[in-house]
Amino acid sequence: MFAFTALAVALTATSTMAMPAKRAEPGPWCNGLGAGAFDEVPSFTLAAYNATGPNANSTGAPLVLGTAGAIDGAEFWHFITEASWPYANTYTSISLVNGTLIPNGEGTTPAQATTVDAGNSLEFVARNSAEPSKGAQIYCAVADTDPAGHGTGHPFLAVNGDTDSFSLCQSTFENVVWYKAAPNRGYDYDSCYPVKVQLIY
Repeated sequence: MFAFTALAVALTATSTMAMPAKRAEPGPWCNGLGAGAFDEVPSFTLAAYNATGPNANSTGAPLVLGTAGAIDGAEFWHFITEASWPYANTYTSISLVNGTLIPNGEGTTPAQATTVDAGNSLEFVARNSAEPSKGAQIYCAVADTDPAGHGTGHPFLAVNGDTDSFSLCQSTFENVVWYKAAPNRGYDYDSCYPVKVQLIY
């Protein structure tokens, strides 16, 4: 009887130890995005997938951070297509941490995500005093779960709880990702077309 009890206790302990820890639910910035939403990814790049036209592959056009201007002591960066950026890619990867995006790159200035309003790009401010982990908590990733099986297999980026309002638009010599693109915002609105922004890892 004692041996049976000891065996039962041992089996219970073993099965309890084998259970994985429950993953924390994503934060409120993922509300309304369904069971496939998550807000922690250690390292990835982004790509813009044409939502209405042909694509050369399942990932889409690679995106990098390109300059969006500067003031004394700070630079601004936003996502543009790699093909339209003639310089070296400074921030070589992105992290999604607790609802904010954090650009990563060796020897780079810390960059902090800013809020994103309709008609604007997805911007970061880079300065020595920036605290990337305290950037705007507005981002989420959503697993591609197309029930018809027509998805790309890559998670979609959401901002402000929205995966469907990104566009690529021509801005001077660059193709920039805009959120809820609108006319008279300093870019060629007629050049815009809808894209899904995908996490590639």
